[in-house]
This record gives sequence, structure tokens and C-alpha cells, in this order.
Amino acid sequence: MLRGVIFDLFGTLVEGWGRQSAADKGSEIAAILGIPTGAFQELMENTYTLRANGQLGPPTEMMRQLAKMAGQQPPEDALKRAARHRIDQFREVLREPRPEVRSLLAVLRDRGLRLGLISDCSGETPIIWPDLVWTAPIQGAVFSWSERARKPDPRLYRRAAERLQLDCTECLYLGDGGSQELSGAEAVGMHAYQLLALRADGDRLLQYDPDPNWNGPTLSTLTEVLPLLPA
Repeated sequence: MLRGVIFDLFGTLVEGWGRQSAADKGSEIAAILGIPTGAFQELMENTYTLRANGQLGPPTEMMRQLAKMAGQQPPEDALKRAARHRIDQFREVLREPRPEVRSLLAVLRDRGLRLGLISDCSGETPIIWPDLVWTAPIQGAVFSWSERARKPDPRLYRRAAERLQLDCTECLYLGDGGSQELSGAEAVGMHAYQLLALRADGDRLLQYDPDPNWNGPTLSTLTEVLPLLPA
């Protein structure tokens, strides 16, 4: 029997960035650091795992390491400004979830279901998370940066289930499919569903390492999960 739901964050509970909007945000950071935009975009594509599993450190140190990889040594104030700007960019995208999320989380909570989250993210998201009002019904959040491992590492799924005091087999996992998260959820016994929701701006979804071999069930809106769960 399903007793809990574990959500992905970017591309699922929040719309997140599309490919173009992510490139635009990256250009803003590149300008602060004095790195050519093209070089910085390539760097961001190639360092996702290092950023998401915490190897590049918290935001300011991450900016230092990225600049070093680009052959640059920006002054300390530029590194701090870039880090603050990056945090502000994430604060903007995390401030409001998808329109149906607030009511959905409330309904699931009122049904007695336990709610969790697993997010592949760099150090900005764990900083912002405690200040987000809409996340209150989520009882256990697991961040790749804090755990030093990214999806589909089975430890993340097990940690999320443990925080909800559930077995993995009692959990439904819902995500957009990046980071091979769906096959990762199934590998530990969770019931995985893919959210295939179009972006409001028409931009292409930003995903790292989607799983091309996963062909499980899909939902077009988050509310379609309701009939799958105990009333």
C-alpha cells in the first residue's frame, strides 16, 4: 500500500528553467566573473555532477572553482557578487511552485500521506529551502549537494524514505525524468511516474542525463497523481 509520495523539485514541483532561460541566467553570472559567455555555458554543462554532489563547495567557493577552470581569477568581491546573484536567481525560480502544487500538497497531507523530496542541486537550494512557505507540507527533503551524491544513487531514495519512516516500496516517486531519477526510484522498489508537463513559455525543458530507456507510466499534470493514492 502506498503511504508516501516523494517528488522531484526542478521541472516537477517548480517549473524551473528551460534551456534558454538557463543560458540567460548563466550569461549574467559570466559577466560578473569576467568569463566569456560561451566558455561559461560550456563549463556549466560539463560540471553539473561536480556542482550537484558538492565537490565544488558552497556558492562562493563554487564560483571560485568555476572561474579557475576557465583560467580566470576574479577578485573576491566579484566572486561574492556572483554567488549572491546566483542565489537570487534560484530564489526567484523557487519562490512560487506550479499553480496546482499548494492545493495538491495540502490534499495529500490531509489524506495522511507522508511527503518527501529528492533534488539534484548545487548549494543554493539548501540555503533557500527553509525560507519557502509553500514547502511546509513536505516532511523530508533530501538534497544531492548535502548528501554528496546525485540521482540515481540509491542512497538518496533510501534516505528520503527513511526520513518519512517508510519503506521504499511504500513510496510513489514523481519527477520529470532528469538524472535517470525514474529508473533509480524503481531500482529501490518505488513506484515511479514521469511528469510530462509543457513549460508555459514554450522553452525546452532543462534536463541533465535523462534516462532514454525508461518507458514507465506518465502524467500530464501533477493532480493526476491523486487517483493513484489512498483516499
